[in-house]
Amino acid sequence: MASISRCFLWFLLLGTILLCGCPPRTVIIAGKEVTVAEAAKMAFDDAKKAHQAGRKEETALKLKKLLKDYPDWKNIDVVLNLLGDLAYQTEKWEQAIDHFRKLVTDHPQSRSYIHAAVHLGLALVKVGRTQEALPTLQSVFDDLPGEKRRAEVAGMLAESYAEAGAPVEALRWFSVLYDLTAVTGAKAAIKSKLLDLIDRRMAFIQVRAAMEILKTKGVVGFPLDVLRFKLAKIFYHILDFTRAKEALESFVAAYPDHEKAGEAGKLLKKIMDRHRVQPQTIGVLLPLTGEYREYGRRALEGIQLGAGIFEETPGKEATAGPILVIRDTAGDPDRAVKQLEDLVFNEHAVAVIGPMVAKETYAAAVKAQELEVPIITLSIRKDITKVGSYVFRNFLTLTAQAQALVSHAMDRLGVKRFAILYPNDWYGVEFANAFWDEVERRKGEIRAAETYEPDEKNFAGPIKKMVGRYYLAARWDYIKERSRILRETKNPLHRRRAMQKLVKRVRPVVDFGALFVPDYVDKVVMIAPALAFEDIVLHTESTWQIERTKKSLGRDELDMVYLLGGNGWNSPKVIQWAERYVQGAIFCDGFFLQSTRPATKLFVGKFKANFDRDPSMVEAEAYDTARILKSLIEKKRPRNRRAFRDSLLRVNNFEGATGYTTFGTDGEAEKNIFLLTIKKKEILEVETGPPTDAGNSG
Repeated sequence: MASISRCFLWFLLLGTILLCGCPPRTVIIAGKEVTVAEAAKMAFDDAKKAHQAGRKEETALKLKKLLKDYPDWKNIDVVLNLLGDLAYQTEKWEQAIDHFRKLVTDHPQSRSYIHAAVHLGLALVKVGRTQEALPTLQSVFDDLPGEKRRAEVAGMLAESYAEAGAPVEALRWFSVLYDLTAVTGAKAAIKSKLLDLIDRRMAFIQVRAAMEILKTKGVVGFPLDVLRFKLAKIFYHILDFTRAKEALESFVAAYPDHEKAGEAGKLLKKIMDRHRVQPQTIGVLLPLTGEYREYGRRALEGIQLGAGIFEETPGKEATAGPILVIRDTAGDPDRAVKQLEDLVFNEHAVAVIGPMVAKETYAAAVKAQELEVPIITLSIRKDITKVGSYVFRNFLTLTAQAQALVSHAMDRLGVKRFAILYPNDWYGVEFANAFWDEVERRKGEIRAAETYEPDEKNFAGPIKKMVGRYYLAARWDYIKERSRILRETKNPLHRRRAMQKLVKRVRPVVDFGALFVPDYVDKVVMIAPALAFEDIVLHTESTWQIERTKKSLGRDELDMVYLLGGNGWNSPKVIQWAERYVQGAIFCDGFFLQSTRPATKLFVGKFKANFDRDPSMVEAEAYDTARILKSLIEKKRPRNRRAFRDSLLRVNNFEGATGYTTFGTDGEAEKNIFLLTIKKKEILEVETGPPTDAGNSG
């Protein structure tokens, strides 16, 4: 045991002697033995001489060799820094990145650390690696020497974050740059960038985040003031008027002399004024000048008549009924929006009638929803009431017509299968789609659908396709008879005549009970005779006519069809130009001048007495709209716009010139529109009867 202990002590002593007494490593330089440290110092001095002489390439080569030969030299960070600077100066960005990164990674205590970190970030930006650069630059910002250098890095950070789509960080660093800059022109340019950033690139959440950052930095004035105003405007535009009011009042209190104080005051006034209501004031938005002025004028006459401005009611208070405030939209969406705002903020209207033109109707509807004012549009624009709960419509739509026609055909006429022949234009396509959707909703079937161009004059092609007379080679009855003629008839002339007779003899495939043609009268009067030419027989109750047609066509049975159309058919011209071909046709409209309905007859009489002419559907729809609003004002007396909207939603079977009107929960007017038919030389109303729960309003 003693022997083992003596051996252990011997080895321990030997190891200590070797560690303590090991001489430094040496190298041979120019035949002379020197230490590694001395050799590295000599190599560095040699590189410095080349550098001082301006020989950059040579300097770089010498330093790279030093780096390779003496990687553990105590001043290797200085070598890396100088190599990085040389590469940076000669725009060798990737080399600069490698050298500076090695310095900041391996020598965090180096005196050159800040310099290397900044230039590492700048070089990364130069090669487009911005996301790598930003954290590096940001981490050393507070340690940068001198305001000039700090301003340079702040500007680099601001621009980089802006380019990277990070507006909050960009604003933070532009704010720092703004504070560091003393030159008037430069300061103005930075301010302009900050304003652009806030106004155009920052969303709600980003504005709030930027405000918090600036508050923690102790910022009191610009750009915190602009952010606070921006936040208030955002609250206003998202209809959060409570917080908008709080934010605006806070802004004005904090910056009473601010250049935006006046605008803030106007917004505050709008917020206060939007709730002020004159319960009897009805705004009217119509195109009284411009392309659509004739429609606007006619609608205005209907509204004035419906509002009762021509009525003389002795003993009744003059202020009991509605007060109309009329504004001209000229068919312009922007103007319609401004006029609507005027009606709300300055005239304090409780509700608005109009507009009519599709493009202005949508713009006004969006603004009305924003301001929470009930608006009853007189437009056929699709889905307009889907804008919001304050948007209503009281006007004939394609969907309402389709529903009325399909309902009558299926419930009253027993038709389950339909065909559609329609023009390839907006009216035809939309109407055909609405009709098709309604048929499918009610579990009916579309058996054929053919289209034609809007300027078409010859309808033989689409009609033949619809009834299987166009592609005869696909019909077995035609192929069989054609083969027989070719086989049995040898004389060319006789064969040709036989073939011509065969073509005429091929029966149309009429596997539908009603044909819908969504077009206007000028096309209908050409289509109806073309249907007869293709042996499509319109439905009739006349036994004499049925027997005559059977004999003419040589048939024992007839596949008769009902001919259906929309409000584009309602014209005396349909009889004048195509009387014999449209007998029994059924079409619909939102108004019928010759109706026997009491409310319609009353309207027609009053209108003629006041304006000395016959009204149309435009005047009738406008009249009923005004009468409904007049009734609500006089009977329900809603004191604010929400109550007025709720009263509109309770209107149930209001009897008017255009039928019984009920507003659905979606704001669309539901009514029993007029179904019309042609009998000899007259357009007559198809009796459908009033709704079972007819009344005035709920």
